[in-house]
Amino acid sequence: MRKFTFLLLLILIPTTLFAQDDDWRHRRADRDRYTPREGAFELTPFIGYRWGGTIFADETFLFNEDVQVASNPNFGISFALPLGDTGMKLELMANRQSSELETDSGLFEPNDEIADIDVTYLHAGLQFPFARSRNATPYAVISAGLANLDPQISGVSAENRFSASAGVGVKIPMSQALSVKIEGRGYYTALEENNNDCTFCNNFRYNQDFYQGEVNLGLMFSF
Repeated sequence: MRKFTFLLLLILIPTTLFAQDDDWRHRRADRDRYTPREGAFELTPFIGYRWGGTIFADETFLFNEDVQVASNPNFGISFALPLGDTGMKLELMANRQSSELETDSGLFEPNDEIADIDVTYLHAGLQFPFARSRNATPYAVISAGLANLDPQISGVSAENRFSASAGVGVKIPMSQALSVKIEGRGYYTALEENNNDCTFCNNFRYNQDFYQGEVNLGLMFSF
C-alpha cells in the first residue's frame, strides 16, 4: 500500500507542476498578446475637437476688433520613435484645423463670420510614460515647433510663428500592434515679433498671444 501511494505521488506531482507551468505560459502569452512592445515605433492618425484662439486687433492690420477662431474639429497624424530603453519617445506631429474667424456679438447672440482660417501645427516633442500597466499606459507630452496661421482672405499670406504645447493622454492596448489613444493638449503660439531689447516682455505677453486647446482620439499602430 505504501509503495502504491508513493508511486501515485510520483505520478501526480510532476503532472501538477507541468499543468501549472503550462497555465503560466498561457497567461504570459495572453498578457504579451495585449501589451504593446515598449521599444516599438508608433504611427497614430487621429481626429479631435479644438477650441480657443483669439487674434487681437493690435496684432494685425486686417481687423478693427478682436476676432476669435471658431471651435471646430481637427485632424492629424503623429509618429513616435523610441529613445533607447528609457520608455520615452520622440514624437513628430502634424495637426490641422479648418475653421472661421468670428467677432463676438455678445451673450446668446450669433457671432459674425469674417473669413475662413486654417491653423496647422508642426511640432516635435517628447512623450513621458508613467504608471504603465497591462490595461493602459498614461503619459505626458511636451512639444514645440511652428504654427501656420492661414486666413483665407484675398491678398493675405499665411504666417508661421513659434508654438509650444503640453498635454496628457492614455494608450489603451487592443493587441500588440493596435491601441486606442486618447489625448488632451493645450497650445501656445507667439504672435508678436520681437523688435526691441525686452525679449521676455515682448515674447510672452499674457492675452496678446494665441492659445488653443483640443482633445483627440486616435488609432495607434505599433511596429
